[in-house]
Amino acid sequence: MHEYNLTPHSLYAAVSVGLETETIIAVLNKLSKTKLPKEMIDFIHASTANYGKVKLVLKKNRYFIESPFPEASWLLYFVLKKLLQDEVIARARIVAENAPGSDGFTISKTAGEMETGHDGLLNEAELAAAAEEKETHAFEIDPAQVENVKQRCLPNALNYPMLEEYDFRNDTVNPDLDMELKPHAQPRPYQEKSLSKMFGNGRARSGIIVLPCGAGKSLVGVSAASRIRKSCLCLATNAVSVDQWAFQFKLWSTIRDDQICRFTSDSKERFRGNAGVVVTTYNMVAFGGKRSEESEKIIEEIRNREWGLLLMDEVHVVPAHMFRKVISLTKSHCKLGLTATLVREDERITDLNFLIGPKLYEANWLDLVKGGFIANVQCAEVWCPMTKEFFAEYLKKENSKKKQALYVMNPNKFRACEFLIQFHEQERGDKIIVFADNLFALTEYAMKLRKPMIYGATSHLERTKILQAFKTSRNVNTIFLSKVGDNSIDIPEANVIIQISSHAGSRRQEAQRLGRILRAKGRLEDRMAGGKEEFNAFFYSLVSTDTQEMYYSTKRQQFLIDQGYSFKVY
Repeated sequence: MHEYNLTPHSLYAAVSVGLETETIIAVLNKLSKTKLPKEMIDFIHASTANYGKVKLVLKKNRYFIESPFPEASWLLYFVLKKLLQDEVIARARIVAENAPGSDGFTISKTAGEMETGHDGLLNEAELAAAAEEKETHAFEIDPAQVENVKQRCLPNALNYPMLEEYDFRNDTVNPDLDMELKPHAQPRPYQEKSLSKMFGNGRARSGIIVLPCGAGKSLVGVSAASRIRKSCLCLATNAVSVDQWAFQFKLWSTIRDDQICRFTSDSKERFRGNAGVVVTTYNMVAFGGKRSEESEKIIEEIRNREWGLLLMDEVHVVPAHMFRKVISLTKSHCKLGLTATLVREDERITDLNFLIGPKLYEANWLDLVKGGFIANVQCAEVWCPMTKEFFAEYLKKENSKKKQALYVMNPNKFRACEFLIQFHEQERGDKIIVFADNLFALTEYAMKLRKPMIYGATSHLERTKILQAFKTSRNVNTIFLSKVGDNSIDIPEANVIIQISSHAGSRRQEAQRLGRILRAKGRLEDRMAGGKEEFNAFFYSLVSTDTQEMYYSTKRQQFLIDQGYSFKVY
């Protein structure tokens, strides 16, 4: 039985993608066995009533809180004054000298919203309606306090969740970027649907799109940048994924080489002209230590520029203390977060509601498997009994700090790993990734089995060389990876994963590792449900029985089980 929790955040996400309060209540009533209680209806009304009443707007590198109510000016004063009664927001306010509006509010005229059809065309009547100006009142806030202000406005606090939308078509201040999708770039139906949630009303909404690894997150990101056509800052987790993102931009769009640049420790490039795309890592932007003169100049340009789109890959890392600084250090009109796993063990994942925005779209993994868009994976948990000698050592109190090393280095686990590698290499001709968080185990296994390995200390050049050999050579069919391979490393050829050690009970890591083999393989008709073979990818988790690893393994599988996967036990 599945349980679904209705929260202020989930309702906020629902109305942000166009669902109306009455529609939500009507559908819940239709699906419910009993009549919805009055308390629940009141809760839904309270959670959705204030959506869209407050907007966060970036103008000339300054942040303003706006409230557009042309039909009832007393209401906007009530909203803005209510916000300013809050101590956090009042402290963050920058009082404008000689502000034309009463109470120090600035008054401006903005164009009305445009509802566009599928083809994006407007008739004359719609254009006239769109041109009608609306009066908005606003006050300025300190850029350093934006995160705190957005947090205070969430449904569980003041309940005025901030709307972050970018009217990019009417932005005449920031220069346009000459790029569009190439003719061969044809987004799949679920990719189109995710983009429609972002661009639903002719503007770009800030938020998060959740797609499984291998389902084409890169094309969604490039498509979003191509629609906005303003300067884009793309953030990835490491240098390898920076190279991959730069390649994806050139593969799917018409962007020229001089319009895109990479900013990493090894590559410090700049784009020419007024607009372009910068691809860099979270660390490069958030780093607070001493930089080289060249790096300092580039980072100043990044911080001072008004970005049209902030594109964040593997967005689940953003709530971490260091990475969340990136949001406050850079100024952008629209933020798009991409991830396969919207989970964290520290429960900070809810922080993304105010750091970036609501979840705009999440694809169903099994629907994509049935459609042949991602691989059909056989998940298995292989139980490896501890040998007599290792288990005796494991049970000793004085060996408490060595317990992990003992269950990871279990000789029976090594034999199982060796057997699976031989079977998949020789019998099926598969490409295999072996994951190990424990560096001692990673080194021992790789050296004994004579396979290449990649871990934190491996140079960027060596990583690229090993990955290239794995992709193209018939002699390199197995590689060993530490947790550096969990995120953002594109290895579409791999179709088998063997996990010998992991990061405790991390659900996210389990899903990220499975994602390394989710890229669709073979012909579409063979991949569809009921195609050539039932499973075309394999995920093995080797677990030492009667140890703490059994508990961690059960916890790690929870996210994948929630997605509809099942684990066979061998």
